[in-house]
Amino acid sequence: MFEHEIERKIADFRELGLSEYVPRDGRVHVAAEMVSALVGSRRSGKSYRSMQVANEMIKDGFLPSIRHVCAMDFDNPVLASMKAADLSLIQKMFLKINPEFSVKTPILFILDEIHKIAGWENFVIDLSRNRNWRVIVTGSSSKMLHGDVATELRGKAITSPVYPLSFGEFMRFHGATRRPRSTGDEANVMRLFDDFLHWGSYPVMPATPAHMKEAVLRQYFDTMILRDIIQRYEVPRPGACTAAMRHCISNISRPYTVKSVTAFVKDAGHAVGRETVTDYLRWAEDAWLLFSVPVYSSSSKEQERNYKKLYCVDWGLAQCNSAVWDGTYSRALENAVFMHLKRTYSRVQYCLTREKRQEVDFIAVDDRGKAALGVQVCMDIADAHTLKREIEPLASVAKFYGCKENVIVTYNQEKNFAQDGVRVRAVPAWRWMLEE
Repeated sequence: MFEHEIERKIADFRELGLSEYVPRDGRVHVAAEMVSALVGSRRSGKSYRSMQVANEMIKDGFLPSIRHVCAMDFDNPVLASMKAADLSLIQKMFLKINPEFSVKTPILFILDEIHKIAGWENFVIDLSRNRNWRVIVTGSSSKMLHGDVATELRGKAITSPVYPLSFGEFMRFHGATRRPRSTGDEANVMRLFDDFLHWGSYPVMPATPAHMKEAVLRQYFDTMILRDIIQRYEVPRPGACTAAMRHCISNISRPYTVKSVTAFVKDAGHAVGRETVTDYLRWAEDAWLLFSVPVYSSSSKEQERNYKKLYCVDWGLAQCNSAVWDGTYSRALENAVFMHLKRTYSRVQYCLTREKRQEVDFIAVDDRGKAALGVQVCMDIADAHTLKREIEPLASVAKFYGCKENVIVTYNQEKNFAQDGVRVRAVPAWRWMLEE
């Protein structure tokens, strides 16, 4: 039964060819004798990203043709019933169908949703030991988490995060140029950025009709809560967990403490303690739903003493599932800026000035652990008081930590400033996100 289904899948893949995809930015790490794990939130595009890798490897000459790609999808009802001992049939059948192939032949194995098979790790490790073969595994965030990969594959995996779309990718999905050359081009970019800010950045959004977008984002959230948190961790009080998650996404870009979240959940009628709420928040991070951002400090005690800030993997997802919303997009803009920084920098944290404890929205930290970029996010800096509130702490932090670049990301204002010898650039978010 399994042999027939594997043979059918191989034949179908060759007949249909690589799935059509819109190219994504960023590098996927594929190396000899390592399992390449694509990790990230549910619906972020991991499966299509693996098809792009296959196409790139064919273009680069590592793979002679699509015939050297063995793609298996374990969402298939037959393959999902396999046992770990049956998985070796995949390479056996692939080599049998291709008698001219051998263990010296370059082959790429793409194993989508393989986490459905208990004990799958030893199989992919064994595949990766062949230096002529490359192995990519993908799966839903409930099983292919960044923490789990390191444990289950025992240091034999190299992970590549796949986030929802950047704004540049979002424009590409709309067929728009990322370098506006005319007033009309720029107006179109701004129109797309409004859509980006309103509905978020999941790859499905550009092709989803307007009347369906909210329903899709509600379904995404319900699925992530149910499958990636409640079912995965067998949460005994699912109502309390859901209440905590809805509270958190209703407060993206705002300070929080475990104490404050616990108090809310208790006020909502759920008898839970701080340890339980701490688990909820940790599981939400493992599922790539939420990101908890500490203060920038070299002291872990200092980080624990101060509040943290919460951001969602997708601000459209957060807004459509929030219990409250004030009708503005200021917090969505800050969340979008956070995700843009997270794609590039090792760490992204907020910062407090040493004397007045004024907040700077983000400090981006480079690979050497140095503060490389200071960022404030403000929709409108036309008001003099607002501008002072943004520039003063940014200049103070920049001087103390030696940040070479400092920006105020706005909705659509652009200007250069100087404060206490520190240069600060105000730049529209859409333009800043499209800069190389």
